[in-house]
Amino acid sequence: METRSSALPTAAAGDFKPVAVTRWSARLADPQCERAFLESRFADDRRRVFVLLAFITASGVLIVGGRLIAFFAGHGPLTALLPPVLPVLVASFAAFVLLRVKSPQALEIGFLTFGVVLVIIRFAMLTVQPAMTDSWLPLMVTSLFIIYVYLPVRLLAAAAFAAFYSTIALTWWVTVHGAALGAEHLYFGVLWVMLANGLGFAAANALQRSQRTQFAQSLLLRRLLSTDSLTGIGNRRRFDDALAREWRRCRRAGMPMSLLMIDVDHFKAYNDHYGHQQGDDCLRQVARLLVDGAGRPGDLVSRYGGEEFLCMLPDTGMAGALAVADKLAATVRQADIHHPRSPAGARLTISIGAATAKDLSGEPEALAAFADKLLYAAKAAGRNQVKVGQLGLRKAEARAA
Repeated sequence: METRSSALPTAAAGDFKPVAVTRWSARLADPQCERAFLESRFADDRRRVFVLLAFITASGVLIVGGRLIAFFAGHGPLTALLPPVLPVLVASFAAFVLLRVKSPQALEIGFLTFGVVLVIIRFAMLTVQPAMTDSWLPLMVTSLFIIYVYLPVRLLAAAAFAAFYSTIALTWWVTVHGAALGAEHLYFGVLWVMLANGLGFAAANALQRSQRTQFAQSLLLRRLLSTDSLTGIGNRRRFDDALAREWRRCRRAGMPMSLLMIDVDHFKAYNDHYGHQQGDDCLRQVARLLVDGAGRPGDLVSRYGGEEFLCMLPDTGMAGALAVADKLAATVRQADIHHPRSPAGARLTISIGAATAKDLSGEPEALAAFADKLLYAAKAAGRNQVKVGQLGLRKAEARAA
């Protein structure tokens, strides 16, 4: 399959890999990026669904009103109300249901389901009371372009729905009007449907690929702005955004959150001994060790500034925070980075303040301040150790580990 690429960073520190936008299906090849794109458009797509269903409902209501006037004037039967009434009821029920869905996947599946029902009902009613043949073709072409370009569904789903609609419409047209259709009329009708599908697919393909390319570029820009230029991991800006987001999520879920404040012990002495270039290499190595040691996808390691790092641990209590802190400290010690001026056996070590919040009714800055306080306590106690504590008690408790 041919692809078109745009650069997009991965979560790994400093690794920037291209993410392809597939040519024919118009999707971001990275499933995680595709999900992020769909979620970013979810609110707008749901509004578009509401506008379309409201238009269908309003059109049906106006037709019903006109046929009621005709009925009371003695120009039409009461049964003429049935064809426009059913789509109005289905569209109203669909709007009620779809505006309550919570994910783009559910919105797409639900909308396509209701679309199939509306198409079947519409052509069943037209079979009972056929529309004029001359108005069928323009309506058909217009409907296909709406399906391809306007509906908030992915390209292949739109193409499948358009193929279903075309098949039903052509079958109905030939069945109802076949006796009155000439060969030339039939030929041009099928040709126009095929052309409408081809042009609709091409337009939708270009539109959806363009939208995804723009999304990938904006995501790249956001990642660049939130990446520490020295170590390649998240910077303070990215950490602040993630902390605020995860704090709200954990508060809704009733889960605790922990935060590790990490400092490289005696780093100034290391820098003075080896020089700034090797000092920078050391920070990059420590950053990689911390990222690899954190483990879970939801954990975020960022550079706080200088030789200090932060590690966010959502859904993690005090015991879990202590376990991760001990693991990170052991990982750095086992790396055996030579530090001739360190009192801990001439190797590089780290100190960690591990703070946990069970009550998240306050602000996340309080947790960061408490973690910083615990880190200061760990450094004051001799470094190369962990201080752990819990925020949210009347008096925050802390202990050495």
